[in-house]
Amino acid sequence: MNGTPPRIPMVRTVTLDTLDSGPVSFDCPAWCIGHGWQEGATVGRNDITHNSVRVKAAVDTESYGLMPVLTARISWAPFVELVPRVAVEVDLVGDFEAEEIAGVAGALRTAAARLENVAAEALRLRGDVQ
Repeated sequence: MNGTPPRIPMVRTVTLDTLDSGPVSFDCPAWCIGHGWQEGATVGRNDITHNSVRVKAAVDTESYGLMPVLTARISWAPFVELVPRVAVEVDLVGDFEAEEIAGVAGALRTAAARLENVAAEALRLRGDVQ
């Protein structure tokens, strides 16, 4: 990163009302799912964030049923961060039967592979930024 402005390909312009800067217009990268979740919310300029679709992994257990393991997405707050980052939520807590552990371990391997794919895409997008 050399501190120069991002050169991510943009596809549309959005304007959000912010608490600290009034209406702020900005361009969205092609991978951004939109800002409907931020419209009408009390956000500041630095809270404006582009998000990609979520990538998930889960495990179906006998003890608890379907349990989320991972949620990850590319995220970029263009007024705060120079490059896209990876937002990660890992969530798996429980006491499992020994027979379930193979499934849990498989879900963790799937989650790891998906997380690595999201990170690789974020790194690819950084090439457009630098």
